[in-house]
Amino acid sequence: MAETDSPLKDLLREFAPDFAAWLLNVARADIRDVHQETIELPAGKVFSDTVYHVTLANGQRPLLHVEFQGERSERPMRWRMLDYMSRLAQVEELAEAEPLCSAVIYVGDGAGARDTGDYRLLCADGSLSLAWRYRVIRLWQMRAEELLALGRPALLPLVGQTRIEDPERIVPQAVAAIGQVDDDEDRGRLLAAFTSLLRDEEVIQMAERLMEAMDQGLLMDTPFLRRIRTESETRGEVRGELRGEAKGRIEELRTIILDVLATRLNPSLAAYRRIEARVAAINEIEQLRKLVQTVVSAANATEFEQALAG
Repeated sequence: MAETDSPLKDLLREFAPDFAAWLLNVARADIRDVHQETIELPAGKVFSDTVYHVTLANGQRPLLHVEFQGERSERPMRWRMLDYMSRLAQVEELAEAEPLCSAVIYVGDGAGARDTGDYRLLCADGSLSLAWRYRVIRLWQMRAEELLALGRPALLPLVGQTRIEDPERIVPQAVAAIGQVDDDEDRGRLLAAFTSLLRDEEVIQMAERLMEAMDQGLLMDTPFLRRIRTESETRGEVRGELRGEAKGRIEELRTIILDVLATRLNPSLAAYRRIEARVAAINEIEQLRKLVQTVVSAANATEFEQALAG
């Protein structure tokens, strides 16, 4: 999981309130503050970006501990978590924290398949000697629709690690939702994280074409786009006439609009032909960019056709 570890931890650190609301099962509005803790435990384990003090609207201040884990672990995760949780409970400066809440987010097919997150050790007479519990989330078992249904754009980069059964529908929806984020920097971070956590090359290319069309240059440094740009420079295409470049861009945007229309909105043949004719008559790049945003967010083909007519 080395290739996903950094993007996941960066995402958690930059959008900690959204993760806290999700993992603590509270509304985002109930998160008043999230403070990252940098803690060195007695055994020398440093938590740099996985432990947070959370302040809730009800006054509680739980300590939230998050671990990302791939398929393999040097020690069984249940024992690692017992070690982490017991040591966190002993850190003197965290004594004021009320609840201790831990979660393991598993990444990669099969990771954590046998981890229940609920363990206990009994005495010989059957009485309870020790019990510990943490939340287990296996992203590879989740359907992408589950994350979309949460309505939290900050969590949508995780879609790439879930089961995407219908990428032609899911990817435009996720990109459109992230595209609605107001802050330019946050939007750029989320789009970059989204592509970095996708696992299928064709899906990556689909996502990046949509991002390039929608975001007007905000995200122009992903590996795929860098490669395409380099290949274009090698062929000398970027040195072509401005008119030729603009024509090529217009055709590309038209193609994106019609591709998303067909795969996501599934219009009737008659509606597709009407829309196709209207799109073919548009020669303004800016207008076509806006239509890309519209087609990935429209509820159905009728809504898109109405927006196109307006």
